[in-house]
Amino acid sequence: MAKDGEAARAEAILAAGRICGERNERLTRLRRIVLEILLERDGPLKAYEILEALRDAGRRVPPATVYRILEFLLAQGFVHRVNALNAYVACSGGHAGRRQLLLVCSVCRKTSEIVDPAFYRSLLGKLGELGFSLAGGGVEIQGICPCCVHA
Repeated sequence: MAKDGEAARAEAILAAGRICGERNERLTRLRRIVLEILLERDGPLKAYEILEALRDAGRRVPPATVYRILEFLLAQGFVHRVNALNAYVACSGGHAGRRQLLLVCSVCRKTSEIVDPAFYRSLLGKLGELGFSLAGGGVEIQGICPCCVHA
């Protein structure tokens, strides 16, 4: 990423606000704060880790509110659910609505996103041959990231 982390996060928040406006949705202050928390972290966070970060920032919200916010952010394509970790990660950008491949490190929990339409066409074709359909918006692959392999 050519931009520093803070500039990239600020741009992602502005883009989320713009997209919400185009969709007649609201990026409320609390939704923005949750998105910022996910953007600031280096890896996926569980809902209760987000709740803890909110409390550390002086915001007391019930768990149900955090889950509703996460559902909103998921629906808008701003975050991804990492099923393997029961956690959430900010979208690395620019592909809301397109299927993505999430690589999940089993050691450090970091994730990487890959958007490859040719991969999905091939995968969906193979699944179709077997009479199987893909559920959900993405595919997760667990493995070990380069940092952990060389550690």
